[in-house]
Amino acid sequence: MQSMQRACGGRMKTWSGQGRVCPARVGSVWGGRKHGASRAVLLWAIALAGLGMLAGNAMAQGAPEASPPKAEGPAVLDALMVEGTPQARYDSRLSDVGSRLNSDITEIPRTIDVIPEQLLQDQHAREMEEVYRYFPNVVNNDGYGGTREDYIIRGFRRRDDVYRNGVRLKSNSRIDPSTIDSIQIIKGPVSDIGQMTPGGLVNITTKKPSWTARNHLETNFDSYGERQAMFDSTGPLSETFAYRIVGSAESSNSFRDDTLVQRQFLAPTMSWIGADGASVTVGYEFSKDKRPLDRGFITYPTGGGRRAVADVARSTRYDAGFTKRDSTYHQGEVDVAIPMRSDRWMLEGKLFYNHERTDEIHTEVRSIQSNGLLVRRVEGNDDRNLDTFFGRLQTRGEFEALLPVKVATGIEYRRQKESWINYTGADQVGGTVANPASWRLIDNSARPTARTARRVEQTDFGPFVQTDIALLPTVTLTLGARYELSKGSARVENLLRSGTTVGSYPVDRNLTKTAGVMWKAMEDVSFFANYADTFQPHNFYNGDTQVFPAEKGRQYEVGSKLNLMGERLFMTAALFDIKQSNVVESSNGVAVLTGGQRSRGAELSVVGNPVEGWNIRAAVGYVDAELRSVDRTIDGNRPTNVPTHNASLWSSYEFKDPSSPLVGLGLGAGVTLVGNRYGDAQHSFELGSYTLVDTGVWYYIPVGEKKVRLDLGVKNLTDKSYLTASGGTYRVSAGAPRTVYGGVSFDF
Repeated sequence: MQSMQRACGGRMKTWSGQGRVCPARVGSVWGGRKHGASRAVLLWAIALAGLGMLAGNAMAQGAPEASPPKAEGPAVLDALMVEGTPQARYDSRLSDVGSRLNSDITEIPRTIDVIPEQLLQDQHAREMEEVYRYFPNVVNNDGYGGTREDYIIRGFRRRDDVYRNGVRLKSNSRIDPSTIDSIQIIKGPVSDIGQMTPGGLVNITTKKPSWTARNHLETNFDSYGERQAMFDSTGPLSETFAYRIVGSAESSNSFRDDTLVQRQFLAPTMSWIGADGASVTVGYEFSKDKRPLDRGFITYPTGGGRRAVADVARSTRYDAGFTKRDSTYHQGEVDVAIPMRSDRWMLEGKLFYNHERTDEIHTEVRSIQSNGLLVRRVEGNDDRNLDTFFGRLQTRGEFEALLPVKVATGIEYRRQKESWINYTGADQVGGTVANPASWRLIDNSARPTARTARRVEQTDFGPFVQTDIALLPTVTLTLGARYELSKGSARVENLLRSGTTVGSYPVDRNLTKTAGVMWKAMEDVSFFANYADTFQPHNFYNGDTQVFPAEKGRQYEVGSKLNLMGERLFMTAALFDIKQSNVVESSNGVAVLTGGQRSRGAELSVVGNPVEGWNIRAAVGYVDAELRSVDRTIDGNRPTNVPTHNASLWSSYEFKDPSSPLVGLGLGAGVTLVGNRYGDAQHSFELGSYTLVDTGVWYYIPVGEKKVRLDLGVKNLTDKSYLTASGGTYRVSAGAPRTVYGGVSFDF
């Protein structure tokens, strides 16, 4: 601990009464509140009303505003409490992505939402898709039959925009919740990152070593057969070394027929920190995930170009029992930070490598004959190998040049290679919409009608710069840019008939830019505006390796951030206008260039703990999204799976008073609402809207200086039948029914 204090210049501070924070690594620590809450709220409300009118006119005229910055996060070291949950574990104000300058999210002129690990535990979230619905203007997407992370932000579907510790990572697998320290959603493009969907990105911060010893054992179960156990151990090995090792194992059934999820996970990490502030962190992650690729329900024609979702039991499957997908990945990561001349400058480097292997076999519904019989076929991918290498070198510091300036500049390199063998079997006719199991499907994959070997490669390289300039004590200007070169190739070889097709992406050069301004009108009230643009080369290609032109996007955003009640309550409000051209949609597995998309909307989020023991999150989002296309059947339509509005509320209370007989008891409840969505770009069928209610209760039992936590709760309390997302006319995902869950954990 003495080495830690020396590295932080002796400035270790206590935060929220829990753990310790190094200001040099965390950035600004929140200061005291100097103005009355009523005055702050009044100014905020008046300014937002005017802001709404001005922004509405600006959006209508397509007028620009300004642009964003971004934030690298720290490690907050939790202290163990004998009774109850440490409040620091609910902290939601730090982000690893969104700024390269170690800024607090209250100082960043853009919208950033954060959900900490503790909230995942309170809600018994077993997949990330259960968490996305608590963010405004964020909803779930199809996710390739529920086997991948997939989401939509501000009307735009992600494309490789799942980030892991700030690294853009394409993955064919799910993320194990055991590794998550926090989930951060950055709204809108981040120009110094370069390639991304203009709606925003999701960044997963994984667990890192702590110099406060903590051991955690946990097991979870539910009424549909979930069986999961995990452990998390961290602490110092010496004054300069600390470790963390996280592992889990799961073998769970589901409300869906013939569904068994089996996964194992292990992630050891080691950190070293020197007396001069230099640090090295080395981590490894292993995951093995087996589960069926479940296409869900299907739709059937009702006439006039309209379709309806099959009215069958929620457990009904339209595929075969031999459907499965087996994915394994190995990840390695190294982070290095070296002080340069003074503690005001740092040289930082990052290396990341991921190897993933996937094999799958599944069944697709192809059509419905006029006599009502289903036409299905077996498909799959063998030997799907995905390799990603990423490297970053940057320097970060601050100086005076007439005005105070913070700057981060560096270079990033990313190379991705993916190869696999795709096959399809002959069509099989039998079964009906109401009773698909009346015909037994056979595995004819050994006698495919088509079998091709495919390979895709992409290389990206780009220097970047971001700077914060303090124009006034209350006004900060953020500027950023990135010049990126991108190239790639695709190869398709027919393994049943002679013939190979090779296509190359042309070298694409793009300069992306951002500008943002943050005005601190009062100690508790800030206003921001930003502009940013982005691009993204397509990795979609059809059978002849046709390459689609790169997507282009831009965003204007204006908003406000407000602190109340001694910084116990944090609010963010924003208005945005996003445009994108050269959009590709995947419909029933076919990539289609739709032309473009535009999204305008507003959102409000509230996070905090107004009184000790009470934690609350609330959000509401509205988006007006439409496709722009030369195809008149979809031009002006709302994109697939995008609702006009969503809202959520989660509130929990834990008794903290040691003199209370209820001390250690926690109660939580949440409501999420998702508006109506269309299941395809043609609007031939609707998914409907839904409202879900979840509840939970937990109780801490002290065991000396250790503690046991018991959890019990109900998801979808009202047993609402609902549809989560659509991947096309024969790929509609079903929502889970009422589920009772429980858990036991032990901290020592």
